[in-house]
Amino acid sequence: MTVPEDVVLLRLFGPEGRRDPYPFYGELLERAPVLPVGGKRAVVMGFRESADVLLNTRLFKVPDRDYADRSWPGWQEHPSTALLYRSLLFLNPPDNQPVRRLLSRSFHPGRVTLMRPMIERQAAAHVAALVADGSSADAAYSFTALPNSVMGELLGIPHDDMEQLAGWLDMFLERNELHSPDKPLRQADDAALRLAAYVREKLLCAPAADGASLVGSLAQLGALDERDLVSNLVFVLGAGTVTTSSLLGSGLLHLARDNTLLRRLRDDDALLTSFVLETLRHDPPVQYGARVAVEDTELGGLRIPRDSLVLVCLGALGRDPRRFPNPDTFVADRFTAPAANPRDVLSFGLGTHRCAGAELALVTAEIAFRQLAQRIDTLALAGPPQRQNRMVVRKFRRLEVQLSDACPRRKEDEGGQLL
Repeated sequence: MTVPEDVVLLRLFGPEGRRDPYPFYGELLERAPVLPVGGKRAVVMGFRESADVLLNTRLFKVPDRDYADRSWPGWQEHPSTALLYRSLLFLNPPDNQPVRRLLSRSFHPGRVTLMRPMIERQAAAHVAALVADGSSADAAYSFTALPNSVMGELLGIPHDDMEQLAGWLDMFLERNELHSPDKPLRQADDAALRLAAYVREKLLCAPAADGASLVGSLAQLGALDERDLVSNLVFVLGAGTVTTSSLLGSGLLHLARDNTLLRRLRDDDALLTSFVLETLRHDPPVQYGARVAVEDTELGGLRIPRDSLVLVCLGALGRDPRRFPNPDTFVADRFTAPAANPRDVLSFGLGTHRCAGAELALVTAEIAFRQLAQRIDTLALAGPPQRQNRMVVRKFRRLEVQLSDACPRRKEDEGGQLL
């Protein structure tokens, strides 16, 4: 008997879907690419329909402060939602352009290439820590925390501060996932206040803030007041750590299940690039992007009333069989095929709202997995992986791996350092 559509949607947004949304995506994609969710809400799951929404910034805007005023009275009373809605994530053109242009320049492929020696150095340290831990949840954490170190160095944050900041970011973001700010937000508000205080005291007042650093460049934007500046620095810190950490965890899981693939990544550049893209397609770090329809329209055969909240399901669009053959199967070399198009991976968004730091995340992941493959021969799961109870960001609550037959040493190309 066919399960009613609303029941499947209820399960998708409930505890089952938070643990593993992909079976529900598959079932819903068979019915329609766009589906209504309650009143003035819709979820977009088809690849083509999702791309249409992401590219049409005139018709589909991000939910900004004006939308929050209409939909969630009292949102400004919460420090966490106030911090969130002043960031680039919830700004539409032209208001988002000064910050976006600066970040796009800061993380342009050419600039990221100059960062490679720093990323390689940080990756070597984290892989060495994973090898030293050997078999524990700490071993996986040693690897997936690499983005914290990279962003810490880029922003001038001491290493010892990053773990505390990561904890505050996690609480701040988790409690503000796809709901109006009327549920208890005490912990998120506390985390937001601590993050904002840290940014003001440790970053904006640091000597580097007066120079040509990322912090200094943002501080010199005349379009930003202090609240905007703080919000966007918190956004940069969160976007640069949370998503890439999730990507590294998902890739580590695949390699623990296929050690042949692990060893093939040592010398095959095309496979390495494809592996990272396939990890993003198969299980993207961020599952949903929110947009608001500015006028009545139709999408995928569904009427979308003005002011409807439209959820673009980044996790589902990568599983659309109309775009990807055998979409539920992880195929590491999928994007090495001549007909494959890396631009079909929309996990970092598309168009004017595409993640400005996407290139940094991709390069960080490629360097990390290459160094892992060069150092490790055998990798296995030491227990069943467990995801956090979250709907938007896919993060592991527990990921334990076991290493054996680690290569005793590897001569680095640069400096001849032995690990």
